[in-house]
Amino acid sequence: MIPDELREIFEEYVVEAKEHLENLEQKLLELEKNPKDKELINSAFRSMHTIKGGAGFLGLNVIVETAHLAEEVLGKLRSGELELTPEINDLLLKSVDFLKYALECYLRDEECSLDQELCESLKAISAGGKVQTKKEEKSIEELLDEFGLSHLKGRPVEDILEELVLLPPNKRPKELISALEREIYAEKAPAKIEEEVEEEANKLMLEYAKEGLLGEEALEVVTKEEKKEKVEEEKREEKKEVKPKEEKKREEEGERVLRIDVQKIENLMNLVGELVLERNRLLRLSQSMAEEGLSKKSEELEAVVSSIDRVVGDLQLAVMKTRMQPVKKLFQKFPRVARDLSRMLGKEVELITEGEDTEMDKSLIEKLEEPLIHLIRNAVDHGIEPPDERERLGKPRAGRIKLKAYYQGDRVFISVEDDGRGIDVEKVKAKAIEKGLVTKDRLEKMTEKEILSLVFSPGFSTADRVSEVSGRGVGMDVVMDVVMRFRGTVDLFSEKGRGTKVIMSFPLTIGIIKSLLVSLGGRLFAIPIHSVLEIVSGDEAQIALVSGEEVLILRGNTIPLINLGEVLGIQTQKVGFVIVVMIGNRRVAMAVEDMLGDEEVVIKPLGKFFGDVEGISGATITGDGSIVLILDPVGLVRRFVGVF
Repeated sequence: MIPDELREIFEEYVVEAKEHLENLEQKLLELEKNPKDKELINSAFRSMHTIKGGAGFLGLNVIVETAHLAEEVLGKLRSGELELTPEINDLLLKSVDFLKYALECYLRDEECSLDQELCESLKAISAGGKVQTKKEEKSIEELLDEFGLSHLKGRPVEDILEELVLLPPNKRPKELISALEREIYAEKAPAKIEEEVEEEANKLMLEYAKEGLLGEEALEVVTKEEKKEKVEEEKREEKKEVKPKEEKKREEEGERVLRIDVQKIENLMNLVGELVLERNRLLRLSQSMAEEGLSKKSEELEAVVSSIDRVVGDLQLAVMKTRMQPVKKLFQKFPRVARDLSRMLGKEVELITEGEDTEMDKSLIEKLEEPLIHLIRNAVDHGIEPPDERERLGKPRAGRIKLKAYYQGDRVFISVEDDGRGIDVEKVKAKAIEKGLVTKDRLEKMTEKEILSLVFSPGFSTADRVSEVSGRGVGMDVVMDVVMRFRGTVDLFSEKGRGTKVIMSFPLTIGIIKSLLVSLGGRLFAIPIHSVLEIVSGDEAQIALVSGEEVLILRGNTIPLINLGEVLGIQTQKVGFVIVVMIGNRRVAMAVEDMLGDEEVVIKPLGKFFGDVEGISGATITGDGSIVLILDPVGLVRRFVGVF
C-alpha cells in the first residue's frame, strides 16, 4: 500500500518507469540483431538501474529485487563476462513483462509477490551463464490434473491453449502455458537447432583455419572474414561518434516537454468549442447585416469578424495539437508482439515501422492498440508463410510486415501490410455462405473488394482451426468497431500469393468537425462531412427496387438506399438530394429533402437525461442559434436494417 504522502511521487514514478520499460524492451529487441552493440546494452542497463532506484525510494520491494537481478545480468553483458544469447534475451524480456505487471499491481494497491522461477533463472545466469532448468518437469497431463483441468486431457495443444487464453490473466496457470508452448516449439524447432549447429561448426572451422590446420584455401577465407569484421568494427565506431550529438539534441528537446493533466486539456477544448460557436454566430450576423443594406457598419463588423475568425482558427489548431501525440509509443509495442508470435509459430518475421512521428489524437491512440495487435497477429499467423515454404515460392525466408502512419489531407492513415500468401477469395465466399452472411445470389453480384470486406463481419474467420494466436473470428470485428467509433474508414487489399494490406483512416480532430446541414420536414440535421463521398441531385438519382428494397444505381453499382425521413419518423415531401456516405468499408446512400451547405460544428453530448440514442451522436448550435442534432450514419443504418 502506497502511503498518501508518497502517492503523488509514486504516480510520477509510474509514468517514468513505464517509459524506461518501453525503452528497455526496444533496446533488447534491437540487441537481438546487434548483440555486441555496447551503446544498446548501456542504454538498457541505465533504464533498469533507474527503475530499481525509484522503486527503492518508494519501498516497492518486488520491483527492486527483480530489477536488481536483471541489472546484474545486464552488467555482466556490459562488462563482457556474458555474451547475449536468445535464451538470455528471452529471460530479460520476461523480466520486463513482470515489472510491468508489478507496476500495475502497485497501482491497484494489490498484493504482489516475486516470480521465484524468474529470480532463480536470473541468479543462475549471473552465476554460471546458463539458464537454470527445472530438475523435474511435469507432464501436461499432470499439470492439467493439478490445476483442475482434467477434462481437457487428450485434446490438441492448440485447443487447450485457447481455453486458457479465455481465462482472466491472473487465473492463467503459467506453468501449464509454458509446458504447452514448449511442446509447440519442440515441433517447430529442429530447423532452428540445425542452424545453431551449423553456426557453431563454422566458428570451429574458422578457429582451425586460423591455426593453419586446413590449408591455404582456408587461410583465404580467414582473411576475408577478418576484413569483414574490420569493416563492421569501423562502422560501429562511426555510429559511436554520431550518437553523442543525437543524445544532446534529444536532451535539449526533452527540456521543452511539459506534462499536463488530461482534464485540463479537456476543459480547454470545451472553452474553444464555445468560442467556435460564438464565432459562427458573428459570421452569420455579419452576413445578415450585409443583406439588409447596413453597408458601413457591416464592413467594420466584417473586418472584426475576419480577425476573430483567424485568431479562433489558430487557437483551435493550437489547442487540438495539445491532444496530439506521436504514434511512436504505440508502434514501439509491436516489434515484441511480432517477435514472440513468430518464435511461437516457427516463422521468421521482420516488422518495419514508418511514420513514427505522425501525430494523432490521444484518445484514438489509446484505442488503436488492440485492433493493431489483431492485424499483426493475422499477418503473422495467416499471412506469412513458414520459411521453407517461402523459399520454395522464391521469397526471402523472413516475411515482412510494414506498419505505417501518414497524413493525407485532413485525415491520418494507419496501414498494416504483409508480403505473405494473401487472402483466398474463394475461401471467403465459402465461409460467408456457411455462416449465412450472404446468399449465393447476392455473392455473385458482389465485386472482389466487397467480398473481401466480409472478413470484417462479426465472428468471421477463414482459419481451419482455432489456435492461441487467432481463428476465433473476433479480430477484424474489433478493428471495424474502433474504426466506426472514431468516424473512420477501412480498406482491405489482397492479392493471392503477394500479400495483404489494411488501411485505416481517421479525422485529425475528434470534438470539432465539419458537417453537412440537411433538411427533413422543415427540421435541420447535421451529417459529418468526412463520411460523405458524393452528393447526387434527386432529379438525376437513379432509384430502383432490388429484392423489394430501394437502391441507388450509381455508375452501374447498386448502393443500399435509406430514406432518412422514414428512419427518423419525419414526413417528407420529396427526395431533393441523395448523399452517398462511407460507413467503415461500405457505401450507403441516404435520401434527404433539402441541403443547406456545410458548417464547422462542435459535438455536444445529449446528456444523462436522453442517454445514448442510436443514430444520434450529439447536438450542436448553428450560427443562427438553432439547435441541430448531429446524425450518426452507423447508428442510422443499424436502426434501418437491424444489423451492420
